[in-house]
Amino acid sequence: MADVGFIGLGTMGRHMAHNLLKAGHRVTFYARRLEVIDEFTRLGGRAAKSPAAVARESEFIITIVTADAQVREVVLGPEGVIEGAAKGKMLIDMSTIGPGTTREIGERLAASGMEMLDAPVSGGPWGAEAATLAIMVGGEAGDFERARPLFDVLGKKIFHLGPLGSGQVVKLVNQMMAGSIMCLIGEGLALAAKSGANLEMLADVVAASSGNSSCFEARARKFVLAGMYQPGFMTELMRKDVGLALELGHELHVPMPLAAAALEQYTTAMSMGLAEQDFASVAKVNERAAGVKLNK
Repeated sequence: MADVGFIGLGTMGRHMAHNLLKAGHRVTFYARRLEVIDEFTRLGGRAAKSPAAVARESEFIITIVTADAQVREVVLGPEGVIEGAAKGKMLIDMSTIGPGTTREIGERLAASGMEMLDAPVSGGPWGAEAATLAIMVGGEAGDFERARPLFDVLGKKIFHLGPLGSGQVVKLVNQMMAGSIMCLIGEGLALAAKSGANLEMLADVVAASSGNSSCFEARARKFVLAGMYQPGFMTELMRKDVGLALELGHELHVPMPLAAAALEQYTTAMSMGLAEQDFASVAKVNERAAGVKLNK
């Protein structure tokens, strides 16, 4: 069993930390909310007063927070993880951020003798709870093997993709594709509704035809046609991830016109007040534009 630090006990991290505790690992955590501190203390976790204190008590420190700025804050900021860095310790950042930020943080930690893996995840809160996440890992092969027992507790599909930052690149490409496909699903459903087609029957046909995708199966019927947008993954986070993918494309001079159009759709959804709804709510942009209703 390992001494694991955990920072980021939100929608995803809460379930992941639960699974580490259930597997018998010793978990030291940092949280600001009193109800979270109470919950994890009751489960056997040890509360720390800062990310630095978490790092001092742990061999592995897992972070899963919202965006680049938050990762920089908890790792490099005052009382950040880097202040507890030492040889033999490893940061495993499971947030979704820019690969450049990952490499910058990795260089800073390496100067303090600490290793780093980037390991963003896919599968949503349901996958986090069931420990069936897909985990995309970048970093040295030896570090990956050392951390593998923790990944096996958290997910079912574990990929080592190359050097530090590789996990973030692959995750952003996945997000860009899923986010863009969701925009097309919204367009298609709006067109079908405007044409008078039965949307439930359309969903049956698409599920058995070439227009199908895991995104369609997960969200067309259960979210859009049901009018249910409780977030598995929020619109504002999908907009952030598609934007990061576009930034990487601009940096590498890769044309990405479809992703750029998808970003505009998510920006419109944000302006409609849909930031905290599931990203499937981007279909409401098409619903409003076409003057149709996509749910009963």
